[in-house]
Amino acid sequence: MSAANTHRDHLRRLFMAISVFLSWLVVAVPNAQAVPSMARQTGQACTACHTVFPELTPYGRQFKLGAFAQSSDQWDQQPLAQRLPIAGALQVSRTNTSNTSAGGTMPTDFPHDNKVIAQTAAIYYGGKIADNAGALIQYNYDGIEKTWGMEMFDARYARSVKLADKELMYGVTLNNSPTVSDIYNSTPAWSFPHTGTAARQMPAASIVDMTLASKVSGVGAYGMWDDLVYVEVANYRTAKTGAFRFVGWGQQWNSDELAGSVVEGNAPYWRLALQKESGPHSFAVGTYGMSAKLWQDVNDRSLGTNRYRDVAYDANYQYIEGDHSTSVRVTWIKEKQDWNAAVVNGGMVSNSNDTLKTFRADAHYFFQNQWGGILQYFKTTGTTDDLRYNTGDPLMGSTNGNPNTKGWTAELNYLPLQNIKLALRYTRYQQFNGASTNYTPGRNASDNDNIFLMGWFMF
Repeated sequence: MSAANTHRDHLRRLFMAISVFLSWLVVAVPNAQAVPSMARQTGQACTACHTVFPELTPYGRQFKLGAFAQSSDQWDQQPLAQRLPIAGALQVSRTNTSNTSAGGTMPTDFPHDNKVIAQTAAIYYGGKIADNAGALIQYNYDGIEKTWGMEMFDARYARSVKLADKELMYGVTLNNSPTVSDIYNSTPAWSFPHTGTAARQMPAASIVDMTLASKVSGVGAYGMWDDLVYVEVANYRTAKTGAFRFVGWGQQWNSDELAGSVVEGNAPYWRLALQKESGPHSFAVGTYGMSAKLWQDVNDRSLGTNRYRDVAYDANYQYIEGDHSTSVRVTWIKEKQDWNAAVVNGGMVSNSNDTLKTFRADAHYFFQNQWGGILQYFKTTGTTDDLRYNTGDPLMGSTNGNPNTKGWTAELNYLPLQNIKLALRYTRYQQFNGASTNYTPGRNASDNDNIFLMGWFMF
């Protein structure tokens, strides 16, 4: 049976199973109005803050700037036990990779392929802590890595004052990932595809592009002046030690998987954006970046640290009117990597410095916040470095020592209820780790194409 026929057969079976489940849900629980804690707190429908979760509307961005603390009078009058902003989520998924045996790959390289798994089971503290203070905290079980840990932490305090006769909303945040505090859906923490697949193959990524997620603690200050200028500055440190190490709960700090992602000292982060809202239209353009020294090997400090400098640019457009919502987002990241002498002379890299560039552009359309789709183009380019990328791994290596990867992702969404999202995603690789064919001996970029089916349930 061909790979295409196999994909279609798996999809038919998965759609049938989910259709049966949804039919039961709608018929058996017709009065269910379960919505996340922030919706209960504000008295607003999920669609007030989100076009389709987790993407924010202008109202949702204001709610986040205000430290998640806005609440309705009815909510404020309820007993404390009923005001606890606790919510939960479950993601059930299945990933089907085009070819799991080409180029000497083994079934162990795709341990979750063609299996229905509970990809994520999460509990949230999402909402108000006190007047002017709130948090969005996610502690979850990762069904792919089979670990418990702090996935997301963003606690903040906010106030507003007049500055030059215009409103300045300002605040402070404690969080565990660069860009998780951002209010736009173009920066890495909140950009499409929002949740990954169970596939192992992933392009090389810069440090600001989720490499440090859940591994650092950062304190930052932010401000939005006149609904026009947004500024944020923060400083991150490793969450392995220190007073804020609780934001990195669940990390296996001595694991080889943390090589190249443990910060030495301070890692400053900055963000600047200009936005404009006009009726149903909203626009934003901005820049962000960070600088950090990371240990080459967390288990062997004699190898020293390497310097990473990231500079990025992004743009957003959003249209929301009646039954229709449309958005277009673009981000471009350039990272300069400076390798220390021990790494260069030790034969771990071929160059004393490398660059890595990432570009993503996606367009979204949704009808009645229920039906819609997303199309994204992605491209990663970088310096050829044989010792760094030509690892000999049949799946993640690169025969020509180059990280260049590009392709397309298309996703269809259906939300039968406000807090349930079904997603069908197809990812097509035109190039992977430097080549379209034989990027490792016998394995082509298209062998990594995958179909991903997910049910995302919020309650």
